[in-house]
Amino acid sequence: MNFKKIYGLILGVIVAGLTSCSSDLNNEEKAPVSPNETAKRTLSISTGDAKTRSEVRIDADNKWVTGDKFMAYNRTFTGSSSESRYGMLTASNGGTRTTLEGVIACKDNDELGIFYPGTFVTGHDQGKMPVIMTASYINGNKGQDGSVENLKYFDYSYGKGKVTVNGASASGSVDMKKLYSVLELDFTAGGVKLTNIKKLVLSNVYTEAVYNIPNNKLEDYETGKIEVNSPVSLEKIYVAILPQNHFSPTFEVYTTDNKAYRFAVSTPNFNLVAAKVYPFTVQVQEFTPEPPYIPINGVKWGKYNLQYSTGTKEDGWVDGYHLAKNPWDYYTTETIADPLAKTTMTLGTYDPNNVKFDHFRWGDIEYAYNYDSSQNRTFWNTRSDIQGVVSPDKKYGDLAAYASNNKWKLPSATDFNNLMKATAEYIGYFVDDNGNKIYGILFDPNVPNTLKGKVVDKNNNPLGSSNSAIPIRPVEDKLRQFTKSDFENALFFPMAGVYGDYNGYLDKVGSQGGYWTSTSNPNGTQASAFQPQYMTNAAHIEVSPGKTSSAMLAKYFMYSIRPIYVGQ
Repeated sequence: MNFKKIYGLILGVIVAGLTSCSSDLNNEEKAPVSPNETAKRTLSISTGDAKTRSEVRIDADNKWVTGDKFMAYNRTFTGSSSESRYGMLTASNGGTRTTLEGVIACKDNDELGIFYPGTFVTGHDQGKMPVIMTASYINGNKGQDGSVENLKYFDYSYGKGKVTVNGASASGSVDMKKLYSVLELDFTAGGVKLTNIKKLVLSNVYTEAVYNIPNNKLEDYETGKIEVNSPVSLEKIYVAILPQNHFSPTFEVYTTDNKAYRFAVSTPNFNLVAAKVYPFTVQVQEFTPEPPYIPINGVKWGKYNLQYSTGTKEDGWVDGYHLAKNPWDYYTTETIADPLAKTTMTLGTYDPNNVKFDHFRWGDIEYAYNYDSSQNRTFWNTRSDIQGVVSPDKKYGDLAAYASNNKWKLPSATDFNNLMKATAEYIGYFVDDNGNKIYGILFDPNVPNTLKGKVVDKNNNPLGSSNSAIPIRPVEDKLRQFTKSDFENALFFPMAGVYGDYNGYLDKVGSQGGYWTSTSNPNGTQASAFQPQYMTNAAHIEVSPGKTSSAMLAKYFMYSIRPIYVGQ
């Protein structure tokens, strides 16, 4: 790899005078404190600011700006507990070299650690400074915009130097170096350079860390995404990024003509080193952003349940049908205070002109969402698997296929069984924006092979086997609280309740789920479904992880449908 250029400051040295360190006077003698005695002294040194930033350039020397703020930390502090070993310093002048001024307790030959940009971290150790690449805390928490000019807001720098105390003053110098690297990115698609980029998302990269000034190192790394949003079209993007071994990001590029492109590094054999500029040309391919499915073992599983609401019109769907907006969504008409109390939910009288429902009978199309008692035995009595099948009169068949114009289908029992073999089944709950606790099952394929096919607790401890009717108890201290990010690459099945008594009450909302498969039982009146459940047993919570192989559930029951994607 040939590096295009190096910052003027990156890999370079800034000599900053530590001058004018006037001493506090001894209250009794009114004389300067001994150079060998720690005392609070006014100090001068160089680096960052919270309102005006250093000027960062790619092809020229970097400059400090008058007013830049730096954190100074005395590494060899031996003073009393009443004295502070840290202080904020301010650049007194601009240019490639500057002098910083401030107050800090020091003595002769003390070593100071310097960090830019300086800021007080309320409630935290001032020797541990945040290094955040997603949003600048010196620029109103704004993110990166891809320009060279914007790099100054992420110009994390560090250095160390010793002071020489001479009476009421001290002097010295400090070498400042960069904590970060810069990616200089061009993108091509089909051999054509992209010149209208409005957004870049870098995932699987370090998003933040902590610079430990006493130990002179970065620590406590967090991995995630860096979003770069530009107010203007860009053809070249600059990104400040933390050093990282085995660098294997995924690049997602969005253009002003509403196209999206992606490239994922599959062989992580490259190491990013601090204080270097890396020019890359990334060859990306167009893709559909945020697809409504997750590929697992060759099957594109939908992230969301099938729903019906009167008057809804969505492209590609029969009027009324659509997918839920969130993985945890299901229709309710009342708040369920305690999902584990086996609460029933009032549905009200069925009104064909105003329906919101997401439970359906097996093989029923004509009256699919009609929960009136008059339909309590409407289902398809075929003994065959109905995946992708719709009867000629469109009264019976695979509801997902019918509703989506054959872009989605019901999963078969085999699809469900293979899903459970290829994932870990986490038990737990999600808390939505309104504070509602939603119990569910999370199938995660991104786990070691030793956990696949297992029911797993929040600490990744196996509790039993998936596809089992054997209850697991107790689990109240083993439940994982899921987050929205968990649903990006794993499947969440909420406990949306079941309906089978046709009494106007949806049963066990929030604690039990029923998900139809396309697989019929040979007797024609029953079919296979995935049916997990949470319940209380005495003072404890137990969970039935769900089983599909028995196929002993009445087809007239109304269950949820989690479709699989088969469209192009």
